[in-house]
Amino acid sequence: MQDPPPIPVLLAELAAFCREMAAVLADERRDWLWRPSADEWSLTEVACHLRDVEREVHQVRIRALIHEDDAFMPGIDSDEWARQRHYRLQDGRAAMADFIAAREETIAMLAPLPADVWNRKGQHTFFGPTSMSEIIYLAVQHDRTHAHQIDALNAGATR
Repeated sequence: MQDPPPIPVLLAELAAFCREMAAVLADERRDWLWRPSADEWSLTEVACHLRDVEREVHQVRIRALIHEDDAFMPGIDSDEWARQRHYRLQDGRAAMADFIAAREETIAMLAPLPADVWNRKGQHTFFGPTSMSEIIYLAVQHDRTHAHQIDALNAGATR
């Protein structure tokens, strides 16, 4: 696992991505269903993915590390959810609003945590012993990946 940046930097990055997604939501020119190709996601699918990963992966791992020593954190292939949960048929704007609300909850959970909780390790399926700060760094890297994806969609997704 790479060394994560300091906690204030991690929290700032989580908040910055939340603000970026609020700006995406506020942009009325967006076409939420446009896809660059049949096998790539639309903005709606990305929003649903962000919402579900925030709630069902990030928040679950955070709560486990807050409440348990050596918590088990299963690896999850969340990309399959797009098909299984019919992301294409969902309301992308509502999904993005739900993601933003969930991210704000995440930040509120993390901000007051003492250093010992940030350093507490759990057992991740893929990475082995992994601390809260490393888990949050993975979330930040996940955000970065989808920020690039949303930027790439921008040209075709605005009218």
